[in-house]
Amino acid sequence: MICGACKQAEAMVFIKQIINNQVSQAALCAACAAKAHISLEAVDPFSALLQQLLPKPVVQRAKATGCPGCGTSWADFRSAGRFGCPRCYTQFSAHLQSLLPRIHAGAYAHRGKSPKRPRNP
Repeated sequence: MICGACKQAEAMVFIKQIINNQVSQAALCAACAAKAHISLEAVDPFSALLQQLLPKPVVQRAKATGCPGCGTSWADFRSAGRFGCPRCYTQFSAHLQSLLPRIHAGAYAHRGKSPKRPRNP
């Protein structure tokens, strides 16, 4: 099939548009498709539809403010895995509420180790 735009080269890109129940088709060569800014990469229609329908994930960023005691930021904690002082726990408590269950297998509080049998006095 010959390109519908330049009428010289072999058509490589076939476009079908449906707008208001009106179907329009075009066959373009690679050069004319590039001029029209049409990608030559194959597109999976199902994946393209899902990307348009599914909501984009909302990424909540931690506040840039650091701990008033030591200046450690949330990004510093995420990269090092350690807080700088005891005040960091209260400063970043809102962020820790979602992080602790993943670390402690679903528990929000550390229960510690208990003795196997009671001591005899």
